[in-house]
Order: sequence, then C-alpha cells, then structure tokens
Amino acid sequence: MTGRNRKTVTAVLLSVAAVACDPVGPPARPDPYPFRLQPDDPVFHWPASSLPVRFFPESGTPLGDYLRGAFRAWGGAFLYGEFRAVVANEAAQADVIVRFAGAAPPDAPLTDDAPNVSVCSGVTAVPPTADVNGQLAYTAPFVIILEWFDTGAPPSDVANCLARVTTHEVGHVLGVFAHSPTPTDLMYFEVTTREPSARDAATVQELYHIPTQIQPWSPQNDVVELGGAGRVIP
Repeated sequence: MTGRNRKTVTAVLLSVAAVACDPVGPPARPDPYPFRLQPDDPVFHWPASSLPVRFFPESGTPLGDYLRGAFRAWGGAFLYGEFRAVVANEAAQADVIVRFAGAAPPDAPLTDDAPNVSVCSGVTAVPPTADVNGQLAYTAPFVIILEWFDTGAPPSDVANCLARVTTHEVGHVLGVFAHSPTPTDLMYFEVTTREPSARDAATVQELYHIPTQIQPWSPQNDVVELGGAGRVIP
C-alpha cells in the first residue's frame, strides 16, 4: 500500500469513527397544537373504561366503511392503544351517532385522486355537560353530521371527500375540539389529507396523557344540573 493510499484509508476511518461517536438522540417530533377551543375549557378524552367507543352509522349508507377507515387512521396515531372504536349495531348502544344531513351519496370506491374539498362538509355536535353525581359529564351522545353536494363532480370525488371529512370529525370526537393552524394536518379546517400527520399524532398523544375532566355520556347518568350548552364544531 502506498503512502497516498494509507492516508486515504486513514481519513475514511477517522470520518467513520467521528460519525459513530455522534450522540444518538430521539427523532425530531413536531410540536402539538392547542386542542381546546378556549384555553380554560375543560379537557375531554375517552377514558380507558369507556373503550371501545361505539359509533352508530346511519343504515343504508357507506358511513360504516368511512368510520372503519377513520378508526385505522387514528389508531395508528397512538403509541399504546389509548383509543379504540367499533361500529355499533344499534343507536341505543352508541356513544357517537353518525348520519347524513340529506340523502346518502352515490356509491363509489375510494381513489388516490387529489381531493375535491368543495363537494362535502361535516360538523360534530358536542353535547351539553351536566353535574352527574358531583362530576362533569356529557348528557347525550356525540353526533357527526355529514353532507354532500351535487356539483356534477364524479362520485369518487364525493366518496374521497366524505372519507376524509369523516376521519377529521372523528378527530373532534377524540377530544381535539380546535382546528390545527397548519394546512397539511388532518385537523386543519379544510381537509385535504386522509390520515393524521405527525403533528396531529403529537397533539392526541399529549391530550390522552392529561386526565379527562369530562366523563362520557351514559344512559344511566342521573342528571342533576345543566353545566353548559353544547357546541357544533365544523
């Protein structure tokens, strides 16, 4: 080996050693965004004792498929299974009712086409709270209301929009009542993505590691005193 080659090999080995000695830290994690509508609002999320959360979709519609996709998407945002949900067979069993404001949309498969956000919308009705045996609790199930608009767009555009908006509204039911300020997040007010971003995931993970201050609705609750009006979140 010539002196020149020895110098080259030595330089490479020193470079590799320098990289190997660099400290290995945790991967960068985006900052969560505020999940309360107002800074002093009580925190809500589903306690472990209420899992799985039961969603009842309007019969004769594709809502069950949209919900199952939403459950898979949000389930992947949690580290330890803090949220689980199922489709309920009866409305009386449900923690969340999901329905259309008008007629059911045309049947169409989901595609990977760019989203057309002008063909559907959705809102989440958060129920009022009450003093139930000395604890703040909701007095009714959550309600997700979806709507589609006959603009002449292909049926697949409507399906893609509704699937995205359903997943967004499930995010509100999780307890993320505020919208993200970042357009690439699922919880931005105008939905363009199918799944929670890393920032959405950081937000729900922070939320679910804070004790909930509101208990879910139960038909067995003995409602004593109304604690506040419900809200509708788009």
